Amino acid sequence: MFTGQNKEYQSTEIENDGFWPNINAGDFEKRRGVPIDLNKESIAYSVASAIGQINIELQKKQAEYKAKGFEAAADVTGQPSIDGKNLLVILYEKAVFARAKSELLPEYATQQTKDAGENVASSHSEIRDQLLAESQQHIRAINGKSRCGVALL
Repeated sequence: MFTGQNKEYQSTEIENDGFWPNINAGDFEKRRGVPIDLNKESIAYSVASAIGQINIELQKKQAEYKAKGFEAAADVTGQPSIDGKNLLVILYEKAVFARAKSELLPEYATQQTKDAGENVASSHSEIRDQLLAESQQHIRAINGKSRCGVALL
C-alpha cells in the first residue's frame, strides 16, 4: 500500500550469545513486512524475546556444535550458503523472525485501519499459530528432524 512515506528500517542490532548470530531488527522489519507505523522499540524487544526463547530450545544443539569445534553457527561447514550465510544461520533467523512476528500480531491489529484491523484481529489466533508452527519447523530442521515426528510415550 502506498502511504507517501519512505520506509526506513531501524538499525538496532540485538547482540546474541556469541554462537548464534546477532540479529538486526531492521532486517526483521524488511523481510517480514512489518508496518511502518509500528513502534521501533516494540519491534526490537519482540525480536530479542524471540531470540531468547529460541536459544533456550537450541541449547543442546549448540553444545553439540561446540563439542565438534564450531565456535559460531556461521562456522558450521557442509551446508548450502547464500550471501555468506550458511543454512544454519538462515534457519535460525527465519525461526526468530517468525516467532517475533507472532508476538507482534496484536500490535498489527491496533495499528491497521479499522476494517483491516478487524480482519487481523479476527484471524489473529490462526495466523499466530501458523507463525509459531513455522518457527518450530525451522527449529526442527536445525535439530536435524523432519517437519513432523512420532514418538512412543
